[in-house]
Amino acid sequence: MRSASCLRRYARHFSSSIQRSQLDITKVSLKDVIDQGFSNHSKPFTEDKETKITRLSNGLRVASQNKLGSQCAIGVIIKAGPKYEGNFASGTSHYLEKLGFHSSDLYADRNSFQEAMENCNSIFDCQVARDFIVYAVSGFNTNMDKLTHILSETVLRAKFTEEEIEMAAKSISFELEALERSPPVEPIMNELLHVTAYKNNTLGLPKYCPKQNLDKINREDIIKFVATQFKPEKMVIAGVGIEHDALVKSVEKYFIPTVPNVSYEKAANDLPSPVTTVSEYTGGYYKASILERDLSQYHAPMPEYAHVGIGFESCSYTDPKFVSACVLHSLLGGGGSFSAGGPGKGMYTRLYLNILNQHHWVNSAQAENHAYADTGLFTIIGSSFPTYLDRLVYTLINELHHTISSSISHEELSRAKHQLKSMLLMNLETRAVSFEDIARQVLTSDVKREPDYWVDQIGKLYSVFKIINSNCVFFYLLYP
Repeated sequence: MRSASCLRRYARHFSSSIQRSQLDITKVSLKDVIDQGFSNHSKPFTEDKETKITRLSNGLRVASQNKLGSQCAIGVIIKAGPKYEGNFASGTSHYLEKLGFHSSDLYADRNSFQEAMENCNSIFDCQVARDFIVYAVSGFNTNMDKLTHILSETVLRAKFTEEEIEMAAKSISFELEALERSPPVEPIMNELLHVTAYKNNTLGLPKYCPKQNLDKINREDIIKFVATQFKPEKMVIAGVGIEHDALVKSVEKYFIPTVPNVSYEKAANDLPSPVTTVSEYTGGYYKASILERDLSQYHAPMPEYAHVGIGFESCSYTDPKFVSACVLHSLLGGGGSFSAGGPGKGMYTRLYLNILNQHHWVNSAQAENHAYADTGLFTIIGSSFPTYLDRLVYTLINELHHTISSSISHEELSRAKHQLKSMLLMNLETRAVSFEDIARQVLTSDVKREPDYWVDQIGKLYSVFKIINSNCVFFYLLYP
């Protein structure tokens, strides 16, 4: 009823406005637009694709890109993580991930943080990768100032109480147990690949807290790590979907001075030297049988698969050959013999055509490209029944040799390039992914290359560089 009333009222207004203008509507062509009777329309929004970067006086960098819409993503990325734990207890970064958005000067506990975020219709998250830590929030861009304030509380003014650290240890313990019990093995495989490829240094340090350190890491260890790593020159605050000047103003209000409160505590007086070493690729061989429990669920028995990982040193994402490595990853592709999302994904990649389609006993074969600031790791992970383990290793190595020695057809290369472009642009439509892309590029190189640049570089590629070196890391993981 209300909508019908509005329509009638609008029709009367439109009719009267035409009468006032003395317009003979019978003489107006259907091709012409009648200007009278309409309110002024809003100005069109022109999306600014340029990423704006500002370096503050203390070295803190602020980067942002405005996007159409009312949503925004803001976060802080810090050059920290397991890679920089050489002088600290392994697992400290894992603790920090669990301690994100807990008690601070303004908020009594995690519930207070959640209540503040709910009042802003926003969400928050803390993630730790091997070479960086991210604190991020997403919500309406009208709440940008409030969201920036919340970020500053968890990054600079966290309290790290004994009770919170104890709860973090329990949470990590549950997570480690879940990794051992759950059928997906990708996290374990990636962990062991890095541990073997970069033995006892930087990227080879464990991402997940070792069980033996759960009772050893204390508040003092966490304070020392934060005081050493959370420096303004090692931070970037990035935002997507917001005005740059407004973000800079909020950052200056809440992040200056950029010094964590725990840095003033007694535990932060005697700090170890920060890790500045470059990642050293070692390679090696590793064999493990880590699961000794039945993974069967209900009446369905869990298959006993052997998992194989073969890795090679690749290039960093600052290397000119990085695009070639990405196209090679897209070319090899791969997947599993069963896909819950339906058939068709990547079925024309080499691992699908030459391995999964040709050998019924192969359960999965998947290529991965891990790129970092100073190195990279290109891997292929496969699985089959243990009785086929030797044949699986031979088949994977044979396919790698085939990739090195044989030519790549124009059709194959074109398909791989188009698939890579599609994945790149599709992922960057998400504000959270776009934020991380901006933050990581600015953190490592002080510049942000736009998607058009990468699409152009992919298009110019006419052959895939042979990035596979002679040194390799190899291991296999047996179930159970």
